[in-house]
Amino acid sequence: MGGRYTFVLRRFAFAIPLIVIVVLLVFLILKITPGDPARLVVGLRASTAELDAARAQLGLDQPAVVQFLHYLGNVVRGDFGFSFKSQQPVADIIAQRLPVTLWLLGFGALFSVMISVTVATLAARTPDGVFDHLARGAGLVLFAMPSFWTGIILILLVALPTGWFPVGGFGYTPIEHLRSIVLPAITLAVSMAPLQVRSFRASLLEVRSSEYITAARTLGVRPLRVMTRFVLRNAAPPTVAVLALNIGYMLFGAVVIETTFALPGIGEGIVLASQQRDIPLIQGYTILFAVAVMLVYLIADVAEAILDPRVKVDS
Repeated sequence: MGGRYTFVLRRFAFAIPLIVIVVLLVFLILKITPGDPARLVVGLRASTAELDAARAQLGLDQPAVVQFLHYLGNVVRGDFGFSFKSQQPVADIIAQRLPVTLWLLGFGALFSVMISVTVATLAARTPDGVFDHLARGAGLVLFAMPSFWTGIILILLVALPTGWFPVGGFGYTPIEHLRSIVLPAITLAVSMAPLQVRSFRASLLEVRSSEYITAARTLGVRPLRVMTRFVLRNAAPPTVAVLALNIGYMLFGAVVIETTFALPGIGEGIVLASQQRDIPLIQGYTILFAVAVMLVYLIADVAEAILDPRVKVDS
């Protein structure tokens, strides 16, 4: 158990310098972006005195190293500055949009796991059978289909004819949130599922052909217990890694899907901030995404080490 705690702490320690590098790269966005940030704050008609005052307020009159250390200290405290457009704290804007994206990612991951486990299990029961070939063919088509196209098809074929789900927005009550998030989450799950189905199917076939599975069946262990106790558990670790990789891509796929379904989440916020050249807001979103991706991969490493005893956490 001590080795696992050390493993987790080592992973966290390794993530710290990566986060600092990300913050540095995000800070450089302000330096390489054309235009004067102070001019974006005070406007085009501001006087020279007002422009100098804005530069001093933003700390742009200090050396770049001092500016970065000041920005890094603020980020550690959760202070990402103020939006150029709305003059609201960036942290508050992110906090307002984050729940919508969490709903989307959570249900998207849930639906993708449900689809992947079901399809892969049925496909692995009869390898190279009719369902197996259909599943792999459909997976190739869905993997190649853009997310926005899948979302538009669901809107045209499901939302508009039935009226069960809204075509945009997030609503104001938990029930409205749930109705609003179903189709976007399915869109996200459909884009994730093909890789997970292929990975889980391959793992199931490998585990089912193992000697200990044959021994368990020879000893008369019930098929359901063999599947749940031995096959699924031992086939899960590689799929966990694929799921973590997909969740990393989901964060960026959320930009397209939230725009398609007009969800007021982080993805839509990035698009609006980019259009308005709101640099502090873009910086805050970028840091959030980077930290979220590293956190997901960290959780995946720990989960894989727990699920698979063959993973040596002491090395």
